[in-house]
Amino acid sequence: MRALGALTRTEAALYVRNPLSVFMALVLPSAILLLQGFVIPGTRTPLGGTDPVYSVLRPIDPLVPLSIAVALSSVAVTNYPSAIGGYRESGVLRRLGVTPVGAHRILFAQWIVSAASLTVAVAVTVLLARIAFASRMPGRAGLVVLVLVCGAAAMMAVGSLIAAVAGTAQNAYGIGFLVFMVCMFTAGLWTPGPLMPEGVRQVAAFTPLGAMTQALTAAWYGGAVTAAPFAVMLGWAVICALVAARVFRWK
Repeated sequence: MRALGALTRTEAALYVRNPLSVFMALVLPSAILLLQGFVIPGTRTPLGGTDPVYSVLRPIDPLVPLSIAVALSSVAVTNYPSAIGGYRESGVLRRLGVTPVGAHRILFAQWIVSAASLTVAVAVTVLLARIAFASRMPGRAGLVVLVLVCGAAAMMAVGSLIAAVAGTAQNAYGIGFLVFMVCMFTAGLWTPGPLMPEGVRQVAAFTPLGAMTQALTAAWYGGAVTAAPFAVMLGWAVICALVAARVFRWK
C-alpha cells in the first residue's frame, strides 16, 4: 500500500504539472458551458413543447450533464491513455515490471488520479452552472452518482483499451482525441439533450458516453431512467476491459 501511495502522489504531481491534462479535464468542460451560456443567444429561454420534464428546461440546462461528459471523456480517453503510452515508450512499464513494486500499480495510481480529477471537474462544473446560470441541482443525487460511476467505468475501460495498444504517448493521444470527438457527437455536444433528432439519439444510446449523457440528463432533471443505458455502459465496460487485459503490452 505504501508503494501505491507513493506512486499515486507522484502521478498526481505530474498531472497538475501538465497544462494539457489540466486544460482537458478541468478547463475545457467549464469553458464549453460558459461559451454556450454567454455567447449563443437564447440559451436561457425555456425550450417549451409538450414534454412536461424538458419543456421547462433552458438549452443551457442539458449542457451541465454534457459538460460533465466532456470532463469524463477527456480524462478517460486522452489523459489516461497518453500517460500510459508515455510510460511504455520510455520503458517505465518494463522496468517497473521487474521490481517488487510491479508495473500494475502504476495503472492503479492512474485510475485513482483520474477519479480524483473527474470528481473535481464535476464539482467545478456544477458550482459554475449554479452560480453563473442558476441551474438546477440534481433532482435524484443517488441516481446521478450511480450513472456517473457506470459511465466512468465504461469510459475508463475504453481508455484502457487505447492504452493497451498505443506504443507511444503521441499515438495514444491521437487515437484518444479521435475517440473523444466521436464521443462528443454521441453525447450531444452539437445537439444537446432533447434537441437531438430521435434517430440520432437512438443510435447514440448504444455508445458509452451517449448512454451516460442521456441517463444523466434524465436523472438530473426528473425524467424517466430505464435499465437500458446501464446495460449499455456495463456492456462496454466489461467487453473493453476484457479485451484490454488480453492485449495489453508492457513494453
